[in-house]
Formats: sequence, C-alpha cells, structure tokens
Amino acid sequence: MNKIPRFVILSLFLILCAFPAWAQLSISGKITNAASGRPVRQASVSINKKGVGTATNGQGLFALIIPAGNVKDSLKISCVGYTTKYIAIATIKKGEELNVVLTKSTTELGEVTIAYYDADNIIQKAITRIPENYINYRHILRGFYRMYTSTDSIPLQLSETVFDVYNFGYGDTHADLFRLVKARNEKNDHDFNTLEIGQRPNSIFEQDIINHLHACDFLNEEGLKKHQFTVNGVVDFKGYQAYEIEFKEKYGAVEGTYRGKLYIDTKTYAFIYFDFGLSPKALSEVVPGTFIYRSLMRTGATEVGLQFDHTQVSYQEVGNKWVLSGVEGDDSLSVKNPQLKYDYKAQVKYNYQITAVDPTQQESFIAKIGRNDNINAYKSNGDEKFWKDYNIILSDYDVEEVFKKIKAINKIK
Repeated sequence: MNKIPRFVILSLFLILCAFPAWAQLSISGKITNAASGRPVRQASVSINKKGVGTATNGQGLFALIIPAGNVKDSLKISCVGYTTKYIAIATIKKGEELNVVLTKSTTELGEVTIAYYDADNIIQKAITRIPENYINYRHILRGFYRMYTSTDSIPLQLSETVFDVYNFGYGDTHADLFRLVKARNEKNDHDFNTLEIGQRPNSIFEQDIINHLHACDFLNEEGLKKHQFTVNGVVDFKGYQAYEIEFKEKYGAVEGTYRGKLYIDTKTYAFIYFDFGLSPKALSEVVPGTFIYRSLMRTGATEVGLQFDHTQVSYQEVGNKWVLSGVEGDDSLSVKNPQLKYDYKAQVKYNYQITAVDPTQQESFIAKIGRNDNINAYKSNGDEKFWKDYNIILSDYDVEEVFKKIKAINKIK
C-alpha cells in the first residue's frame, strides 16, 4: 500500500486546524454618526456584492454571520445620506466588536444641471433595462422578517420568519415559489381577537417592486399616468451616483396615489431605492395594493382605518446584477369595534431583510404553503436561541420578553 507523504499529512492537519476558525465568523458592532455620535439606524452591513447581509436597528447595532468562503471579501457599510465604508473581512478578529463611524455625504449636482433631466424619460429607460440590470436567471433569496403590532405599551402581535424565495429571474413571467424555513408568532387574543395582521407568500413576493411592477401603484401603467415625477438632483447614494426623483399625485387623482422619492443609478439606470407612502387624500381608506391591506388576515366586525403609511424598499448589487435587499414598513391604524368596545390606535412595524442570495441554484423547490396562506399559522418550536444559526435584524426591543408578555396576557381569563 502506498503511504501518504508526511508533508501532505502535515499540510492537511494545518488546513483542518485553521478551518474551524473560519467555518463561520460571527461579528457584531455599532454604526454611529461622525458629527453627532448618535447611532445610525437602517445602515446596511453586507459582504460587498455577495448578497449576504443585515441592517442596523434603532441603536445602530448589528450582528452578522459570515460564511467561510468570504474571508477574502470586504464588508460594506452603507446608509442613505452617508459615505460608504469598506472593511477587509480578513482584518476582523474573532469576537471583535466593530465600531464604525459614518460621515454625511455631500455629493450633488447644481441646479443648472438638474434642470436638464427629464424624469419620465429616466424612469422609462430604467423600466426598459430591468431584464439586463437585475438577476435574469433562476436564484434563491433567503429572507428574514419581523412584524410587530402594538398599542401604547401593550403588545398585540409579534411574528418572525426565515424563508426562501425561488425567483425565476427578473422579467420572467413564472410565479415565484416560497419555502418556509422557521417561524414563530404570538397574538394577543385578549385585546386583538377580531383582527390579525400577518404575511402571505403573495404579499412577500409583491414587496419586490421591480419583480412585480404590475402591483406597484406608482410605476405600473396606470400609476405612471396618475403621478408626476421631478428630478431633484444627482446624489451619492450608498456609493452610487443616482438620480433622486420625487413623485406625487397629479391634480385630481386620489385613489391609490402616493408621494415619495425613488433613486436610479446614473450608470446602469437600475432602480436602487424607494421611499414612499400614500398621498394625504388616498390615506383616508385602506386601498388594495397598500402594504397594510395585503397584511390584513381577518377583521370580523372590526373597522380598520389607515392613519399613517410609510414603506422603504432597497436593492443591492450582487456580482454585476441587482436584486432585492430589504423592505421596511411603518403604519398606524385606527381599530374600532363597537360591540367589543375597541377604539384605539395600533402601530405596525415591519422589517424584511434579504440575508443571503444564491445565484447558483438552478433547481426549484416544492412550495408547501399556498400563495395566499397565512404564514403565521406555521409555527416552529424555539427558545431564546431560536435564530442562532441564521442572519436576522436585531430588534429595538427585547423580543423574548414581548413573546412572554403576550403569552401571559392570553392566560388571563
């Protein structure tokens, strides 16, 4: 029998000894504003152009699990209005707490140059280029979302989910597929028993605006007719030079109209960010197509009114193509039920983050949940280490305490 040379055995031993340290690197830290020292909320922390990432919470804190194969890559820290920073992952020590300071970005063009741009032409060009700008082949997006509904200090409902979305490619007409990985949900049946807010696979899919333009009431064919668009300027947006375009409803248009801003990369004409909410007149009713409308599962005799609506949708570059990065929703509801004497305001906060992108996956998976099924109905068992193997967004509150409080409320007869 041939013997393996000793130097080969020694080399393999050294490799195996070194590998566990990089099997996965868990890092955490805080992002702050250079001028004020205050935490930077909703800053993106990701492996540059690899699709692995998370975002900071209200205290500027984050936690991220870095796969073994990304040791030679860079960590990208970016946020709207700030200059982007890069950190070589190889320089990060195990267990090190990163303290990253971001400075405000000041890059923008003058008014004379701005007047030259035609917003409608820019938007049409961006829509035309969707098939070439975004991942146009089959891939899987790993997502995490948290939805928290409360009134004053009383928790009403809290949901968290890790899931996969199989996307056939931007511009492809095949319907997305959804696979649930892990989920937990608790609802306050004492104060919230006639109303339920949650997610369906269909609503998850439609939050990816670019892949579902038909569902976007300001970019679909009808939406473009009901809104007017104006170029504010060219700004430094997370390291990209981008057109900042403001939009609002046209005179006389009411139903399903919005106000907000969108950003388009000046080089590729890719949509990279949306920040919007219902127009004041449209806010008077919960209309189909709004984030909260898609999230209502059951209302019974309860009347639900929308008082505040705000959504942000961001995209990231993976390789040389773009793909969804994250969604954040913030809504205020009026909840009334004369029979049960309900009359209060409920705050709904929603965070959805793409934590990994697998562009090599060609085989589709079997979707075990219907497109309109309530994801909240599929609960997994778990304790305080529920998400230890997954990238998530850190919350602004003690999630475990909220779950315990809701369970305690439900025990009261």
